[in-house]
Amino acid sequence: MKPFSIEERQRKIVEIDRQTGGDKSLDINYKDEYLDINAINLDLNENLFRIFDFDRFINDLQENKLTLVRPKKWQDPFENFLLNSQGKLDDGTMVNFQPIRDSFYGQCWTLKEECDGLWRNFRSGDKCAVKVKVNSKKLFEAFYDFTNKFHNLSYFIGKVEYVSDDEIESFFKEKIDFFHFQNGIELAYTLLLKRSSFAYEDEVRLIFHKPSTDEIDINEIKNPWDNSDLFKFQIDINELFEEIVFDPWIQPTEYDTKKQEIIELGYTGPINRSSLYDRPFFVARI
Repeated sequence: MKPFSIEERQRKIVEIDRQTGGDKSLDINYKDEYLDINAINLDLNENLFRIFDFDRFINDLQENKLTLVRPKKWQDPFENFLLNSQGKLDDGTMVNFQPIRDSFYGQCWTLKEECDGLWRNFRSGDKCAVKVKVNSKKLFEAFYDFTNKFHNLSYFIGKVEYVSDDEIESFFKEKIDFFHFQNGIELAYTLLLKRSSFAYEDEVRLIFHKPSTDEIDINEIKNPWDNSDLFKFQIDINELFEEIVFDPWIQPTEYDTKKQEIIELGYTGPINRSSLYDRPFFVARI
């Protein structure tokens, strides 16, 4: 794991600004540096995996896009614990964090290549699931949009840290200085904290922070945003997906049919079925 330092990140941003003279159009020349400083506790040479409901996966393939959602769509009620709370000022005035909360979007990946629990999270009744394998740097490159001049405040990838319920609750025992949450990454980091009950997921998240500014012409952005609960970014499925794997319970006839459906949408990489529950064959010496 690459240890993350906000101070070191800020130092590198200042150094890049010095070299570019503040010309944001030159930031693309420092692509690798920006990817590195917006990767939180994650080496960008790791393989990542994501399991999809098959129908939603087909929708993404048809659009050549991947979809992030607002964290309020996540199931765990402790998710986004800070921005789901209410603020209380010194004079007793209550503050709602909804405008800030709704500016964040996330998508969940995992470092685990094979996991029964993750398959079961996405397999529902007779609906099958599929898993994709990607390289973390290729994923982050596809996601990170330099046409957004506030890119270093908007696009993050990070490894989830698993903490106890008590650790989350202790966060609120002292006064929170919101001044330190103004540049996006500190708030993004709170989306990378999850209860230890979910540690089996070994999760990595893409996080998009929608800029709250009128200084951007949305028509010039490669991956524009709106006020919906979804944020989508363009991908090349053959460049990004190294393998597609169907869940271990899919029947042979259904597997053949759905595999062909993926091929007809233009995917040329390997497609397989998970062997998690294939019966092993051993020969015992007697």
